[in-house]
Amino acid sequence: MAVECVLATSRQNNRMASHRKRITKRQGKMKGRIASAHLLLTIAYNILKTGEPYHELGSNYLEEKQMNKELKMIEYLKKKGYTTIPPSEQQTA
Repeated sequence: MAVECVLATSRQNNRMASHRKRITKRQGKMKGRIASAHLLLTIAYNILKTGEPYHELGSNYLEEKQMNKELKMIEYLKKKGYTTIPPSEQQTA
């Protein structure tokens, strides 16, 4: 039943659909479906456990998380005294 719910979200622009597409590219249709069903059940469990409503994180959640991680790394290096060069200003060999 969880797999059917995941398949129902395939045409939407949300976290479930992007998760399934990302996994499907690497591991195939069935593993993508099962992994997304697992994500759905994990979300449902956390909703029942905490009692808080679900907040959609968006289809580009992982890209934003990666960008924030990179920015935090750059700030950490600046605090340590290093200077960073943006990729646009780096010289190509």
